[in-house]
Amino acid sequence: MSDPLRTELARAADALSGVEREARVEQLLLQGLDYYFGGAYESAIHVWTRVLFLDRGHDRARAYIERARGAQAERQRESEELLHRGVAAFDRGETSDARSLLSAAASGGASPEVALSYLERLDRLQPPARGPAVAESDLESRAPVAVSVPASRPAASPWRF
Repeated sequence: MSDPLRTELARAADALSGVEREARVEQLLLQGLDYYFGGAYESAIHVWTRVLFLDRGHDRARAYIERARGAQAERQRESEELLHRGVAAFDRGETSDARSLLSAAASGGASPEVALSYLERLDRLQPPARGPAVAESDLESRAPVAVSVPASRPAASPWRF
């Protein structure tokens, strides 16, 4: 059974004249380059593959696809390295380094199951800081602050909207 989308693209490619086809190919090549330089390698590959439907032997599209696949592989390798460094930092007890490395690895595409499981373990051990920490000595040195509530204010009813 043939793929209807592929058949439609083949018919559309045959229907275009030579000038229209070249203009469309150039448009798709530029669109793919925009995606590529934006770091959206999968989208760039998808667009350049459309060029190959219009011109099966287009060497630039094939070269661009190979370059994007290489960039994807490099990104994956880097994120796997971050994951291994994050696990090693976790094993050494360096929680802040481990958290940053594992977060970067998860966002970079490394095995999300492993990175997220270690991040969950870190959260159970020590929740991430949400602001500046206040030391106990700082709390003891502060004078208590008196808060006054006006007496004429009626008590709030839980049923009042």
